Amino acid sequence: MSLIPRDFSDRIAFFVMLGAIHLITFFELLVILPYIDQDRTKTYWLHFTIGMCFYFDIMSNIGFILTIDTTSGSVIMPSVLKLGWRFCSTCEANAPPRSHHCWMCNKCILKRDHHCTFTGNCIGFSNQRYFLTFILHLTCAAIYCNYLNMDYTWEVLGGFNFKSVITMFVPLVAWMFGFAATYGFFVAFVSALCVIGCLLLSTFSVYHVNNLVHGQTTSEKTHKVHDYDLGLVGNIREVFGVKWYVAWVSPWISSPLPGDGVSFLTKQQHDREGHVIICPMKTAFDPQQNLF
Repeated sequence: MSLIPRDFSDRIAFFVMLGAIHLITFFELLVILPYIDQDRTKTYWLHFTIGMCFYFDIMSNIGFILTIDTTSGSVIMPSVLKLGWRFCSTCEANAPPRSHHCWMCNKCILKRDHHCTFTGNCIGFSNQRYFLTFILHLTCAAIYCNYLNMDYTWEVLGGFNFKSVITMFVPLVAWMFGFAATYGFFVAFVSALCVIGCLLLSTFSVYHVNNLVHGQTTSEKTHKVHDYDLGLVGNIREVFGVKWYVAWVSPWISSPLPGDGVSFLTKQQHDREGHVIICPMKTAFDPQQNLF
């Protein structure tokens, strides 16, 4: 098991992400919360609790993404090439439907969605739930931080004016031209990081939630494949497991997936049966029991 990405570009993105998360966390705890409530009343502890819940969930999701095995090596593959399967010459093994070989990880990934640069891992059948809750919780946390930062940032920058706007959106340029002092540059930098991060994360969240709702991976979305669309609830259950209605709250809630990552219920089968077929609990797959 390697918690650090193998690829150099992935490592840079990974450490930048961790650095940004912890920089913003400490900024909120040590600067913003004392500004909001110096006396540390119930308001302070409410914000503190919400913030730490976000932090714990986000870091836990990262941990699960890094440690859960998403490769086809976690399943015993048949020696005979089945209908709809492919042979991966690199892995020298049969590859089931929806799986793809990742050239970054150099392995076949079950129900591969994409390679996540920020974690240096592929998102697939076993860890897609944790990736989705990761970006959704991170988006909510970014929105929350922007809400908390607003008054303090404009106060430090001297109110809403031309110089403060320049400092807010291009803090390095403002600092170089003397529009902002060093501390003002720092506050503007962290606040701009929250704003830009919020916009990017919101875009990622909308894209991936849309794929979730339609039962598609990134590749299937690109190639307009709708073979595995089981309806709203069925599609959510396929990713978040049998306890889909609470699994999005915390990554620590056990929610076995209704499948094994090798065979999948198709839209045609679903329509023919007239309902979503749920695998019995004894055959359901729990990613948290499939850690490296």
